[in-house]
Amino acid sequence: MFYKVVRFMGYVLTLLFWPIKTKGQNNLIKESSLILAANHVSYLDPIVLGVAIRRQIYFIAKKEVFNIPILGFIIRSLGAIPVDRKKANPVSIKKTFLVLKKGNILGIFPEGTRSLNGELLEFNIGLIKIALKTNSPIIPVGINGTFSIYPPKAKLPSFFKRKNIYINFGEPIHLDNTREKDIKYQKESLLLIKEKINELASIANK
Repeated sequence: MFYKVVRFMGYVLTLLFWPIKTKGQNNLIKESSLILAANHVSYLDPIVLGVAIRRQIYFIAKKEVFNIPILGFIIRSLGAIPVDRKKANPVSIKKTFLVLKKGNILGIFPEGTRSLNGELLEFNIGLIKIALKTNSPIIPVGINGTFSIYPPKAKLPSFFKRKNIYINFGEPIHLDNTREKDIKYQKESLLLIKEKINELASIANK
């Protein structure tokens, strides 16, 4: 119920100030577990993704975000999973697998943090490991527009800077889970997904 309330608030917010334009929503697999992997340049990113997709998204978020007033309360109430970027947490890993096992959507920002200049940062291999372990398809997502509206260094978003936000969903990427322990394959897969997300983010506003 709380998720629906927050999603409605996000819908109203974007409708009034920053209309969302989506492409490729037909690539989303209905009623099936999947991983959304998107670029990350703003605190608005998880909000606009939640508005663009009717199904609930369980985001993985760095533990520091949970300590931010209001935002921390919201993401905790939405079922977000806290992760420590410095060390693996068995409890968080178990929750991540459980989300996918139940046929839900897991949201991941592979960069692990917001980009300060809008360019893609290095991706975390954890995305590939989760996909291989759970045999879940990865949907690459490109987000464009949130950086100029609410960049990392801004205290508040630009409410009166009416600008479209573009979300481009790519085709599902199915990894070969028989190569779960193949390090070279993991790195190649991560590079492929990074290139695809970069492409989707750059064409999202065309």
